[in-house]
Amino acid sequence: MKNIYITLVPAFLLMLFSCGAQNTETTSNGGGKIDAEAFESKIKTEENHILLDVRTPEEFAINHIKGAVNININSSDFGDKIRLLDKANTVLVYCKSGGRSATAFNSLQASGYKVYELSGGILKWQAAGLPLEVSSKKSNSGYTLKSYNDAVNANGLTLVDFYATWCGPCKKMAPHIESLKAKYGDKISVLKVDTDKSMEVSRHFKISAIPLIKIYKDGKEMYNKIGYHTEEELESAFSSYL
Repeated sequence: MKNIYITLVPAFLLMLFSCGAQNTETTSNGGGKIDAEAFESKIKTEENHILLDVRTPEEFAINHIKGAVNININSSDFGDKIRLLDKANTVLVYCKSGGRSATAFNSLQASGYKVYELSGGILKWQAAGLPLEVSSKKSNSGYTLKSYNDAVNANGLTLVDFYATWCGPCKKMAPHIESLKAKYGDKISVLKVDTDKSMEVSRHFKISAIPLIKIYKDGKEMYNKIGYHTEEELESAFSSYL
């Protein structure tokens, strides 16, 4: 396998409803979308392959699959960079949840590469219990499982927002959560858990899509739902427990 070193530029992608909710499996002779276990098998068995991470450099620095190279799909020269890849190699592409890698898959396949895409991205990879290379400097600012449990047990009613900085629906929902916190004050606590930084918590709950909202009352989980919530939906979810 050839080593490839490329300079990168950060960017973000807006997805509509949830990041990582899609999980349709398709295959063809020229590659296809495969699940985490099959993707891991390809890494191990494809003698000539390029493992391609198309997230931002910041995401890649926090964690990535061992052996991956990083080409940011949102950089202006993404197309130029992928054309430098050797077509003798099979490309194994992934992102965080599958949205960006799907775009990269289409571009690579249209350019004549044999491509396999990790269905559901790193979220599904983690949920399957597969390993990631983790930067200790980048990942220490999140919650451990102990600090998470301490936080939800410390308050009567806690709304937990599992999010990521790159996740469009998460960013769109954030003002709703802030508005409700301002409205209800000390009656509700809000815990925001960055899934990129809180790796132990993400693995424990096998989080495969975000945003994810959990609600706890006196430390007991009462609500658990993936996807964008309107302000009204959020208020309806926790108001019955006040």
